[in-house]
Amino acid sequence: MTRVRTHIVAKTAYERVNARRGDERKKEYGVLAHRLPSMILENGLVHSTGFLVAKGEPEHQALLEDISTILRTVGVTDAPDGPSLHREIVESNVKQTLILTRRSLEASSWVKRYVQGVLRINATGASSVDTDRGN
Repeated sequence: MTRVRTHIVAKTAYERVNARRGDERKKEYGVLAHRLPSMILENGLVHSTGFLVAKGEPEHQALLEDISTILRTVGVTDAPDGPSLHREIVESNVKQTLILTRRSLEASSWVKRYVQGVLRINATGASSVDTDRGN
């Protein structure tokens, strides 16, 4: 059975976010994951990935690695890691940049959804379990 690209993106994003459950910096990762789609739309993919590379904090590196893995899984890039993905984006022509941007938006949106649903972290970093209970 042929699988739809979106299904592969969603599955890979779920696996990556689910693996973060025990991460001590999952709250910071979650806040960044909430911001990334809008960062890409407002600042562009080059600036957004450059920001993640430049910050270099574990949660920034983790999010860039996750996006890189998702894009690699669907065949959009061969970049072996986050910094390599950023270099590829910087060196891309307009057509490839548009493709990478569209696919990165898709990947980051799925990561954001799973941060909300799996990690239960909202945009402020608070646990949505606590806010669901009114705490």
